[in-house]
Amino acid sequence: MWITHRCSRQFVGVVAAFLYLLFATPGGAANAELLIVNARIFNGRDAQLSAPSTLRISEGRVVSITAGAPVSLGGTVIDAGNRVVLPGLIDAHVHPSIPASFVALRDLQPDYAAHRSAAEARGMLLRGFTTIRDMGGPSFGLKQAIDEGVLVGPRIFPSGAMISQTSGHGDFRHRAASTVSNTGIDVMEQRGYGRLADGESAVLLAVREQLREGAAQIKVAAGGGLSSNYDPLDSVQYLDAELRAAVRAAADWGTYVAVHAYTPESIRRSVEAGVRSIEHAHLIDEPTMKLIAQRGVFVSPQAYLFSGNAFPMTGRAAVMPSGLDRMMQLAKKYEAKIAFGTDVFGGPRMYALQSKEFTARLRWFDPLTILRQATSVNGELLALSGPRNPYAGAALGVLEPGAWGDLLVVEGNPLVDIGLLEDPDKNLRVIVKGGVVYKNTLAP
Repeated sequence: MWITHRCSRQFVGVVAAFLYLLFATPGGAANAELLIVNARIFNGRDAQLSAPSTLRISEGRVVSITAGAPVSLGGTVIDAGNRVVLPGLIDAHVHPSIPASFVALRDLQPDYAAHRSAAEARGMLLRGFTTIRDMGGPSFGLKQAIDEGVLVGPRIFPSGAMISQTSGHGDFRHRAASTVSNTGIDVMEQRGYGRLADGESAVLLAVREQLREGAAQIKVAAGGGLSSNYDPLDSVQYLDAELRAAVRAAADWGTYVAVHAYTPESIRRSVEAGVRSIEHAHLIDEPTMKLIAQRGVFVSPQAYLFSGNAFPMTGRAAVMPSGLDRMMQLAKKYEAKIAFGTDVFGGPRMYALQSKEFTARLRWFDPLTILRQATSVNGELLALSGPRNPYAGAALGVLEPGAWGDLLVVEGNPLVDIGLLEDPDKNLRVIVKGGVVYKNTLAP
């Protein structure tokens, strides 16, 4: 069964790489020098844009940012025309390798799912997301192909399979399925979407297997969910000792655990165990939010989907819109670290909603705060991967000397109208990742 598990995921990655050769159209070599002139720069942190400046990128990294025109020209020059230049955007919670519903994924051919994932990765980059944190799924092959330049897509911080207890949020089996002990690994586990693990030793094994595959961080289901069929939303998942085992195994490799959790009890148990990122948290209470802020734990919510904009919030999901509002208010009150994520998955219609997250957050935050969340704050979150950071050679989410050369040239000023980012086809005039130009609609 182990051989079947490994081969299936490797096959998905190989097919994805082959397919995307048809679409990959990078604009140049990463080691070529690139100058962005007449750029009004938002560096990911400061409230004010720079004066018109020259940003120089070489070997994929920002070399210098200087006021005024360049002293000398060399390599490729793009005149931003006094437009705003942003760091490449970061989506800290997304699932590029879940391009269909969980029911459909069971029956799809793995190579077809890989093709769909490759296309969606390209779409994310063209929406301005030069980096994403994959919060569960078989994205190792997709990441490798993108990093090698075979595919076009964002940098990926993969989690690998989401680790779940039996009957937890990551238990994808049908109710009529036999027990794991009788049947072995389910097809969804074979393909790397989830991993069932009960007890400390099983959790240690599951975490270590994801690290062996190349996980940048570990994703654990610590509470009930909406897209899982058999676990109540209010259920608390994993015992304290099991969560601590996951945290210790990740920490031994220099990285951290992020958990899927909505309720105060599941969040508190996770924080006490040493988890560094809470995904969702939409039903949190005030004492638990205060604890999160005190511990410096990141809150990774999603506003657009859970406001009920994408689909009606009915049944057990009906509590989410009001819970989201209270959670955001509490996070502001206690100045918790709020990441920017979308949780889009399931098909082209859902992925197309990725950029809607920007205006959905205006209910609680101003454009500057939202842009910081999608750039420098998310960059801090990704840095928690430590030595498991696959792009550790430079900073992400900022534009400063030594950072990765990831940037966007925007038509208009998103610090005034962040809704501009919801129409990337029109308003993202230039997209650069690692010094490579993937889109340029400015006149030469």
